[in-house]
Amino acid sequence: MDEQEALSLAVKREKEAHRYYTDAAARSTNENSKKMFSWLASEESGHIQILEKQWENIKGSGTWLTEEGYCTYGDISNPIECSEFPASSEFKGEIKEDTPELEILREAVEAERTATTFYADLARNTLDPNGKAMFEKLSRVEQGHLDLLEEEYEWLSKSKSMFTIHRFSLGGY
Repeated sequence: MDEQEALSLAVKREKEAHRYYTDAAARSTNENSKKMFSWLASEESGHIQILEKQWENIKGSGTWLTEEGYCTYGDISNPIECSEFPASSEFKGEIKEDTPELEILREAVEAERTATTFYADLARNTLDPNGKAMFEKLSRVEQGHLDLLEEEYEWLSKSKSMFTIHRFSLGGY
């Protein structure tokens, strides 16, 4: 797979993830899960913008944008760290037995696991240092999403509560 094909596939996958998280926010019954899924949708939107610009640059000039260059078009946030997860004493609210969140989380965990591996593989197979760095960062960010979703699933399964992280409330989510 050449660079343009890799970027085109990455854009397609990010668009699918954006649609999934937008739909998940609409289907959610809990305000915290709505915030989380809306935040994840916005994350994927930033990835789409960056990947599309990278694709245009590769197609036009054959070169990769640096992080400073692609960050003018979108955002790749810092990966979520486990230290950001709240203590169990902070959890509030009850999730109903028929909540869609557990199924949404199961599907999202698998998608993020696939995305993490996908970007790690692209990084290994990209020779350009700027392209390699971008794919490595995307892999780390997707790993942070995976860690978050796995933690949410675990807590929801046991406590019937959802938590929220401060960054979910940024930007009005």
